[in-house]
Amino acid sequence: MVGVRKDVATLGGPWSADILWYARAVKALRTRSPSDPTSWTYLAAIHGIDASGWVRNGLIPSLGSLPPPNIQNQDFNQCQHSGWFFLPWHRGYLAAFEAIVAEWIAAQPGAPSDWALPYWNYLNAADPASRAIPPEFLSQSWPDGRLDNPLLGPRPGTHVLGPQPWLPRADINLGAQTTPMPYTAAPGTVGYGGAISGFSSDGDLTGALEGNPHNTVHVMIGGIGPGSGWMSDPAYAALDPIFWLHHCNIDRLWAAWMSNSANIQESSSPWKNGPFPRQFVMPDAAGNRVIFVPGDTLPGGILEPDYDNLSVGTGIAPGGAVVASVPLSGGGTSSGGGSSLVGANNQPLTVAAGTTATQVTLDTAAAPSVFASATGSPPARYYLNLEGIRGDTPSAALSVSIKAADSAQPAIVETVTLFGLGRASSTQGRHAGNGLSVAIEITDKLLSLKAAPASLAVEISQPEGTQTPITVDRVSIYKSPE
Repeated sequence: MVGVRKDVATLGGPWSADILWYARAVKALRTRSPSDPTSWTYLAAIHGIDASGWVRNGLIPSLGSLPPPNIQNQDFNQCQHSGWFFLPWHRGYLAAFEAIVAEWIAAQPGAPSDWALPYWNYLNAADPASRAIPPEFLSQSWPDGRLDNPLLGPRPGTHVLGPQPWLPRADINLGAQTTPMPYTAAPGTVGYGGAISGFSSDGDLTGALEGNPHNTVHVMIGGIGPGSGWMSDPAYAALDPIFWLHHCNIDRLWAAWMSNSANIQESSSPWKNGPFPRQFVMPDAAGNRVIFVPGDTLPGGILEPDYDNLSVGTGIAPGGAVVASVPLSGGGTSSGGGSSLVGANNQPLTVAAGTTATQVTLDTAAAPSVFASATGSPPARYYLNLEGIRGDTPSAALSVSIKAADSAQPAIVETVTLFGLGRASSTQGRHAGNGLSVAIEITDKLLSLKAAPASLAVEISQPEGTQTPITVDRVSIYKSPE
């Protein structure tokens, strides 16, 4: 029986009983064969695997130690990113992992029968230490001094989550939780859970929660550039024990968002029933392969988790009515639709390595309605899109600013963290090589210009010290009614 998920900071650590049992389980699961569905490496490969890289780095003994190719094709590299299945897939993934760990723990003498995966509540404003990686995940030793702590993983980025010199102005925040938006994004806009997508369809718009804090935490821990850690690469990330506490908190943020009756959770049949013909497959505690669908992860579903608190560090006030299955007229989605393209550049651009800014000019004279809603009706929101972002590095970051073309140097609108950029850009495997696409709301920035300029200039740069160029297929602006 799996118990209630709790904040790791409230467990009485460092080295609370729950974390000590977690470390013992991690060590035990690592001894299992990579072909065993309940092993540490098999569970990590479900998220993503670079099989030859794992062999080179000594993570598995050989390619022959993995399960047969037909099983690999079904079970491995399932991770859902940049689309509306990101949250339900990871909830099912967490449930499978948690059940396997809890099963091992419960079988040990003197162990709890209701162990549950803790979460790392890094946005708890009441706890000054909340952004520090829990110390058990940084120590080389167990509490008794043994120097083989299984919770220690490679993390060259940072030990405290916050703005970094190599990630200008980026910080984790609760904007996804506190900004009104639908679950499903209309084309070119921002949605809480992403845009309509198929199986592993990188290239669709990244959801607000996935962008920040999910992607930003991954990149802050793993770093960018040569020598980056596991957390920066989807093909390695789930090998790091901190991955699971991070994703547990992301899942809790979704649970908190659904607890606010003002939010509209996606419940259309295509979403609830998941992608087809390929479906989501997870091992149970006995190693049996079980199919689940996103509808199973909604409140009241068989994969709904139990959290001790949905308000501390979530941006959601307690006591709201739970959002369950929201009926949508005509079988539609929570996006509401209605977005329209109002401006774009006409050719791809390359963002050089380092801090050199690449500028693109968008002709607003051809789309005067960009500014028309400042005083008109109905009100509208505006979004800057970077479409088809591609690069060779596992993860990256872009600083993006916008101004009237003839104005002074602009302020940075946002720093975009691109978790899994290389994987999404590769033409090998099932991620199609579409790259990543992000939408940034720029309504307030546009209104601050006060008058419609002849053109808008968008500047994009990479942080200092980066090594490889990044390409962007198109820069565009979309408009959507509020």
